Amino acid sequence: MQLSSSKITEVSQSPDLHITQAINTLDETDRMINSIGSRLREWYGLHFPELDNLIDSINGYSQIVLAGKRENISREIFENAGFPESKVEMLSLVKEKSRGGDITEKNLSIVQTLAKQILDLFELRKTIEEHIEEQMNEELPNITAVLGAAVGARILAHAGSLKRLSSMPASTIQILGAEKALFRSLKTGANPPKHGILFQHAIVHAAPKWQRGKIARAVAGKAAIAARVDVYGGGLNQTLLDKLNIRVQEIGKKYSEPTKKEPKSEPQLKRKKSKRFMKRK
Repeated sequence: MQLSSSKITEVSQSPDLHITQAINTLDETDRMINSIGSRLREWYGLHFPELDNLIDSINGYSQIVLAGKRENISREIFENAGFPESKVEMLSLVKEKSRGGDITEKNLSIVQTLAKQILDLFELRKTIEEHIEEQMNEELPNITAVLGAAVGARILAHAGSLKRLSSMPASTIQILGAEKALFRSLKTGANPPKHGILFQHAIVHAAPKWQRGKIARAVAGKAAIAARVDVYGGGLNQTLLDKLNIRVQEIGKKYSEPTKKEPKSEPQLKRKKSKRFMKRK
């Protein structure tokens, strides 16, 4: 029992588990901001409906709500919220011609509380994001170099631990987060997913559609090696990132244009249909 207790203590203080909790908290914070922000827009929109169409950022929207009723919103408040001069002019003009109804002080007080909560959540989000980046660079330098702090932390959280991630093949890392699509493809015979969480990677996301699968495979391959280096504390290996960049450039040159798929012949289609029919039976 003492041995089990000591092992539980050792596992619980593992840095990668704390990173997992931090990235999950970050995602939960984003969901809370979106949920409260949607309610704030609907409620304050009864008083100032034109504001919703003009301001996309919920952060800027919340700063304006804290100013109070629309007649109390000055030009300086729009400028302090970070809007450009053209947007400030438009907001000042729309404010005078708004068709929204009046709002009582009690309702306004609650709405402003919601706005303050959103701004506080943004501060919390910034703190957590900085903490994740710091911890990832310190504990998992190679995964951070290959995947980036945010994507690397999400891959780590999905895998469960650094040890489990280091034992995964590159093909599994490539589709982490797309398990539903994978099982659907196995069941229906549709094309399997080319990437899961790796789609959030800057290189994969910015690549043309026909290159994404190949780039995701290259990134996953280097991520698998990076996880194995990090699990044994090998320190930062800059060669991994350099080789990844070279491979991405090769893919970009080789597949600069989308490849045309040849139409399948009728016998092949019939064979596929018969196989699916037999499986259903």
